[in-house]
Amino acid sequence: MKIWRARLFTLLLSCMPCLGFAQASSSSAPTPASAPPIQVHVYLDANGPLIQGETASIKVDMLTSSFFSDAPDMPELHVDGAYLKLSDETPGHLVDNIDGNSWSGVSRTYLLTSLVSGELEIPGFQITARVGPQQTPVAMQTKPLMLHVKRLVLPAGVDTALIARSVKLTQTITPKDSALHVGDTIIRRIEITADGAPAMLLPPITFKPVDGLELYPSPPQTHDVVGNQGGFLGGSRVDSVSYVIQRRGRYSLPPISVRWMDNQTHEWHESRVPGASFHAWWSSPAKPRFALPQQGFMPRLLEWFSSDLGIVVLLLLGLGLAGWWFRDRVTRARNRWRAWRDRRRHSERAAFVAIKRKQQGTSAATFAAAVDVWVRRAALEGAPLTMSDWCSRYGDADLRAQWTALQSSLYGNPSEAWSKKAIVDGIGRARKQWLGARRMAKRDVALPPLNPV
Repeated sequence: MKIWRARLFTLLLSCMPCLGFAQASSSSAPTPASAPPIQVHVYLDANGPLIQGETASIKVDMLTSSFFSDAPDMPELHVDGAYLKLSDETPGHLVDNIDGNSWSGVSRTYLLTSLVSGELEIPGFQITARVGPQQTPVAMQTKPLMLHVKRLVLPAGVDTALIARSVKLTQTITPKDSALHVGDTIIRRIEITADGAPAMLLPPITFKPVDGLELYPSPPQTHDVVGNQGGFLGGSRVDSVSYVIQRRGRYSLPPISVRWMDNQTHEWHESRVPGASFHAWWSSPAKPRFALPQQGFMPRLLEWFSSDLGIVVLLLLGLGLAGWWFRDRVTRARNRWRAWRDRRRHSERAAFVAIKRKQQGTSAATFAAAVDVWVRRAALEGAPLTMSDWCSRYGDADLRAQWTALQSSLYGNPSEAWSKKAIVDGIGRARKQWLGARRMAKRDVALPPLNPV
């Protein structure tokens, strides 16, 4: 019995160091209850309902009763039917009082643009952070966020939806001077700045081809615009193209416009930049910075004469020499043209046309004077000398009656009515007979007798 008690006492003494080591190990390991508490809130920051194509902010507020020793690690999210990107803006600092205790933290922003309408779910995601002076790692899981997206109806002629608070287009064309030649390059730069829309969603600028210009587009440049306080403001996109002039002529670059919708009033607007026009001359001679040793006076002179200015000077010299050489012929031709113009102005035909024009709105004396001018000009060509001779030789009874009534109204007692139109028509018939008789007379004189004696 004494031997058994001695063995039991020896066994208990040997187990005591092991029990002490196990107790020390369990007290040194941290427990989940020792980590500071964390709260995470995910919500949509928008003034109204979300519209398809509109960019809104999803805020993620992270609070702790201690402090974050490092910036929380935010994951990149991927949602089908939506463009979701973590904003580059500076995290905002939060301070709140919960149950009488002071909580602090940070806020991050995801930019969300829904490409489809209907119900959209933002699944829960995990955030990793280090909290407290011991930099204890903590993993936080957010709750899913359900959103309802209204359908957007595009107006006619609009292919892409750009929704923003404001959209501005800026154009830069270089070079600005008008001394352009074949082979020169013109760069057209269009910048779109949208307030409230990320740069990734800004529509590309389409540069239409221009006949005679070779088009070389450049890769676009996009970046988001951040304010002085670190908040997201909008996006910027720069599209540029180079036009290489292929031939001489005048060119016009078409205006460019972008349709967009105001996210506050939901009204459609149009931002545009005007077109530009320029003229390109022939190729200009090369102007090296340093003169080459083998390039003497004659090569430079030939290059100058092959330029636009040299060709214009040669043309002016040629025209001046031709004018001086043919000055006598030019003078005779000008005199002949002036004589022909005077004959045409004072011809019988011009006087007859003047009678027709004076049928309306003229007095009887003015009309009779116009008829007298026609009779005198026709007499120079072999016609009767007076209107009475015209009436008796070529006129009919109606013309004689109308002319007698006109003379009575001018110099006697008007007894019968007369008409200017009737007189003009009668003179026209008489003139036609006179012209026919004159043509027959010229034909008889031109043909000799068939059987001359």
